[in-house]
Amino acid sequence: MSPRPDVSAERRRQILQAAQTCFMRSGYNKTTMDEIAAASGLSKGSLYWYFEGKDDLLQAVFLDFFEKELGYEQVAALEQLPTAAAKLQTILQMMVGLGEKVQGLFNLFLEYWASSTRREDAANLWTSMLVQYKNVLVGIIEEGIRNGEFRPVDAEGLVWAMMAAYDGLTVYLSLVPDLDIQRAGQTLAETLLDGLLVGKE
Repeated sequence: MSPRPDVSAERRRQILQAAQTCFMRSGYNKTTMDEIAAASGLSKGSLYWYFEGKDDLLQAVFLDFFEKELGYEQVAALEQLPTAAAKLQTILQMMVGLGEKVQGLFNLFLEYWASSTRREDAANLWTSMLVQYKNVLVGIIEEGIRNGEFRPVDAEGLVWAMMAAYDGLTVYLSLVPDLDIQRAGQTLAETLLDGLLVGKE
C-alpha cells in the first residue's frame, strides 16, 4: 500500500485563502472562526489544528501575502538583473502594483492593531516586514553608489521616505477612490531614478 499523501500544506493554503476572503469581506472584528471554517470547507477543529486562533490566522495571512508579493523568489529574481538601476526600477514597479493589492489588507491591519489586545505583537509584525524590505532597497541603492550608477545619498533615509510615500498612496486610495495610483507611483519611480542616476540633470 502506498503511503498516504501529506496534505498539510494544501490544507493550510486552503485555510489561508478562505481567511483572507473572510477578513477582507467582514473585517477583523466581525469575522469568526466559524465563518472561516465554512468558507474553507473544513471543520473548525481543522482550523485550530493549524492555527491557535483568529489573531494567529490573521498574522499568517499578512505574512503569506507579503511573501508571495515581495518574498524570497522576487528578491532572488532581482539579483539576476545586470544593474542596480534595473533592480530599483523593477522593485518600484512591483511596489506600484502592490499598493492596489495591499489596500484592503492595510486597512485590515489598522483595524486589528486598534482593537487587538496584542498591539505590540501586531506592531512588531508589521515593523519586521517593513525592515525586511527596507534592507533590500537599501542594498540596491548602496550597490548603485558603489558601482558609480547612483549619486552618493543617505540610502536608508531615502528608502524610508520612499516607502512612506508608497504607503501614503495606498492610504490615499481609500480616501480618494478615483486616484490613479499607477500614474502617481510611476511618476514617483521615474523621478527617484532621475534624481539618483549619475549624469542625469
